[in-house]
Amino acid sequence: MENNTANANRLDPLMNLREVAKCTGRSVRHLWREIANGRLSRPVPGRPARLFESDVQKYLNRLRDERDQNSGAGQKPSPVVENERN
Repeated sequence: MENNTANANRLDPLMNLREVAKCTGRSVRHLWREIANGRLSRPVPGRPARLFESDVQKYLNRLRDERDQNSGAGQKPSPVVENERN
């Protein structure tokens, strides 16, 4: 028989949408749109709507990756050229 403490450490905690909204800085309505568009995993059945913490982390990682790609992270900054006024 496995140790119950070891099993508890492997459980993926659930977060309700208000908690997710608070930690992501997004509204609950926005999160529902992200779920509808497939960008955020569907909640587990039941009420209130809850998401696995690991799914929220994947969503945040995806947002971070998109931000980094769009900002040109990893590229050399362009040299600053001062305007000459005469």
